[in-house]
Amino acid sequence: MTDHAYDISYLLESEPAKVETRDLRITKAPPVVPARPSVAAAQEALARELMQAAEAHEALIQQYLQISGKTYQEACAQ
Repeated sequence: MTDHAYDISYLLESEPAKVETRDLRITKAPPVVPARPSVAAAQEALARELMQAAEAHEALIQQYLQISGKTYQEACAQ
């Protein structure tokens, strides 16, 4: 490559570009207070957690019965 390829003198001699910007002011917003959950929302969340726990509990019971070699009906008959 020639030295012409690296010549940036025309950039140094040109006028810098001017960009219009708005005067931005930073204002502090009041902190957002989370909405207080209603009783129905709390009950719904609790019911969801209980259903998940019930599924996990049932899976543990099935795993135990498979390991012990008993069927569910045999285990309930005792």
